[in-house]
Amino acid sequence: MRSGQRASSQGLRALPFLVPALIVFSMMNLYPLIHGISRSFYAYHARARADVFVGWENFTLLFDDPTFFRALSNNILWTVVSVAAMFIFSYALATLLNSKYLRFRRAFQAAAIIPWALPRVVVSLIWRYIFLPDGALNAMLAGVGIQGPGWLTDPSLALWTCAVANMWIGVPFVTVMLLAGLQSLDGEMLEAAVVDGASYFQTQVRVILPSIRRVIIIVLMLEAIWTFNGFEIVFVMTQGGPGNASMLLPLYGYLNAFMYYQPGYGAAIGVVSLVLVLGAIALYIREVLK
Repeated sequence: MRSGQRASSQGLRALPFLVPALIVFSMMNLYPLIHGISRSFYAYHARARADVFVGWENFTLLFDDPTFFRALSNNILWTVVSVAAMFIFSYALATLLNSKYLRFRRAFQAAAIIPWALPRVVVSLIWRYIFLPDGALNAMLAGVGIQGPGWLTDPSLALWTCAVANMWIGVPFVTVMLLAGLQSLDGEMLEAAVVDGASYFQTQVRVILPSIRRVIIIVLMLEAIWTFNGFEIVFVMTQGGPGNASMLLPLYGYLNAFMYYQPGYGAAIGVVSLVLVLGAIALYIREVLK
């Protein structure tokens, strides 16, 4: 009982020191969130030259907007495919970097994080140059007698071209986290699996993956949230085109708010995006607090 009272008194003494941080957190996070949600219930009327309360009108308009549904379907595909590909490639790379037979392993581990450390806009510009009709990739293909497609102008390729750049950015972080999980495994457990006659595939599926399950879930949830909410890559590389072939919800919300002068409608799209990722956020918080 006394230890509980002591902990409570220590918490009360620490509270004044936390107040400045709480104020900064509220200003930087809670206020924009509350303002964005409230903004979705208003619309700018040119005649009145002011914002007018319209209730749920912005949300009802979404159901009659084909661009919104195109952006939503693109967002789901973009997130699922990108995160799945990131995990597969990153797990293979982490396994390779964890091998004791790899020479200069430390150097490769340090180099693997470089793409993630670069600004996303810079990376987007680099990949845009690579995928231009007269860019580096098509020049390489032309060198071997192959005519490259319009990576950024073909409606069937534009979204997946942007996904390549997104995966290039995300793979280093996922790799480092999975590598940390692999390095935390008990060597005796792996040796016991080999002694019991488990094949390499069985060891991976039945021993290693279940052992780092929590790390995998946390990493996948973080990447899913970041990928779903990210729009810099698509904005720089295609701006949602051609047509709306690579349009995403965050980009569509940005265009409505700042380009089409419909901040209320853009805020409504942002609220819908928030609701869609709440499940991933809740799962992430649950895994972190275990």
